[in-house]
Amino acid sequence: MTAAAHRHRHRAAPAPRVLPSWCRARTAMPVVALGVVAASVLTSAGASPRVPVATAQPPQDDRVVALAVPDPDTVTAPADATWTAPDADVAWLEQAIEAELARIAADQAEAERLAAEAAAAAAAQEEAARQTARREAARGAARQQGAASVPVSTPVGDVKEYAASLVGAEQFGCLDALFTRESGWNPSAKNKSSGAYGIPQALPASKMASAGADWQTNPHTQVRWGVSYVNARYGSACGAWAHSESHGWY
Repeated sequence: MTAAAHRHRHRAAPAPRVLPSWCRARTAMPVVALGVVAASVLTSAGASPRVPVATAQPPQDDRVVALAVPDPDTVTAPADATWTAPDADVAWLEQAIEAELARIAADQAEAERLAAEAAAAAAAQEEAARQTARREAARGAARQQGAASVPVSTPVGDVKEYAASLVGAEQFGCLDALFTRESGWNPSAKNKSSGAYGIPQALPASKMASAGADWQTNPHTQVRWGVSYVNARYGSACGAWAHSESHGWY
């Protein structure tokens, strides 16, 4: 053991430091103060039996917050709006819903109108196609007959029906009046002065050979040639009839 360690081992602990009397804490005054405060509290309790209890409430704000309500005449609901229950009491919501329902109804009515127009146009086209097909079929049948022989005694009604299939119902009235004036629908009719022959009174009569070799006896062949002639010369049977009315011939 060293001399320093020896010295430290036998060194006495320092004595506690004692403050002077003028620095020491005085406890008499706090005790007296506490007594005064207690007496004051007791006096106040005897004077007022009800002691107000402090509550932790936030201060009242007298300011009124104004909610911005949209103008129902200028506000419209967005196209992708989703209505929920809390929105049911908004003033402009009912008007927006009514406007949307009216727009949907108008769109449906317009779609129905366009569909009806399209259906009517399709039906008209189908009917026109059927009529065209019937006329073409009649003309094809007439071409197939070609030089087939039809007796002169063929009923006039059958001949007229055949003529109507060639010109259509809208032109047959004019054709009927024209051929009735010219020959009375007689395939053997002959004009003694001019030599015109047949139902259409062709001049010369041999022109009708372009419609068939049996032009002298076949009323269908004569009608077929007569229809072709009036369409080429006057544009239609009614055009030929108008010329006959004004000039006495066609």
